[in-house]
Amino acid sequence: MTITLPDDLRDKLESEAKAGGFATVDEYVHGLVAAELAGGGEMPDVPVSPLTPRNRAELEAMLLEGMNSDGDVVADEAFWAERRRVLLEKIARKNGAAP
Repeated sequence: MTITLPDDLRDKLESEAKAGGFATVDEYVHGLVAAELAGGGEMPDVPVSPLTPRNRAELEAMLLEGMNSDGDVVADEAFWAERRRVLLEKIARKNGAAP
C-alpha cells in the first residue's frame, strides 16, 4: 500500500518515529494503526534492538566502536552459511513453522 502525505505531515511522522525509537516510519504507522484497530488508542510496545541506530550520528558512533574493537571476524563461506542458517530459523519461527 502506498500513501502520499503532504511534506509537513511526512516530516512530523519521521520525527515522531525517531523519537519513539522506531527504525522506520512504516513501523511507527503500523503501530498507530494497530493501536487504533485494537480500540485501545495507545501505541503498543514495539521492541527496538539496541543495535538499531536512531540517527546518522548514532550509526557512525556504532561503526567507529566496531572498527576500534578487538576481535576480528573472518567473513568466509562458513560465516555466511551460519548467518543464512540463523536467518532461516528466525523466519521459520516468525511464520510459525518448525526450523
